[in-house]
Amino acid sequence: MKRTFILIFSVTLAFLCTSCESIKDPHHSPKSITKAFAESLYTGRFDEAKTYVTPESVPIINFFQHAFPPEKFEGCDHVTLEEITVKQLTDSTALCKCIVHLCNGKAGNESTNVLKRDGKWYVSLRQAKEGERQLTIDN
Repeated sequence: MKRTFILIFSVTLAFLCTSCESIKDPHHSPKSITKAFAESLYTGRFDEAKTYVTPESVPIINFFQHAFPPEKFEGCDHVTLEEITVKQLTDSTALCKCIVHLCNGKAGNESTNVLKRDGKWYVSLRQAKEGERQLTIDN
């Protein structure tokens, strides 16, 4: 009886620990990476935003970091996203759309391309090169 209890307790604890870890990591789904990226970008946390994008997108975040100094984001510690929709295009690409409510009271529609690499989702800000297909969504 004691062994059974210990086994059940151990399995339950292991399950809880691994499931909680995946919830903390926004890279586990297109929706969560889009939310984490938008929240960090629109509140001026550019170093954090870089962790959510593909390596090819980091120079774009660097540009934003130099174009928008920290004082532009004073008093803006969060943004709100609503109506996040995900259109899975392939096993490793998706397009996320949402409405972003900014700190200044303005709202706007956003579309975010996300790519899966090594089992994790990342935002891609890279523009398609000539001859490449751009990720699009059909309405």
